[in-house]
Amino acid sequence: MDVLKEARIVGDTACVDLWYPRNDASQVKYVQIGLIDVRAADDIRVSYDFDRDGWKIEQASVFQWEVDDELRDPCWKEVAFIQAWSQEK
Repeated sequence: MDVLKEARIVGDTACVDLWYPRNDASQVKYVQIGLIDVRAADDIRVSYDFDRDGWKIEQASVFQWEVDDELRDPCWKEVAFIQAWSQEK
């Protein structure tokens, strides 16, 4: 699945939908967002936590690995949780 085909630009916003991420056939369960600019910033990873009914935002906690480390696990850690439908008008 080519995620870029699923992205669309609306004004100044890039929109990406996760299509049924709970489905075992779905290959995409996360959206990783990086910044390319003169300003350095860690990537974030966004996913939907169905058990808690909200958006989970994670940041990597490991950025260097040994040369022979084949796993290279960035060890994503939750840094924010946003409850679905939590805003009142």
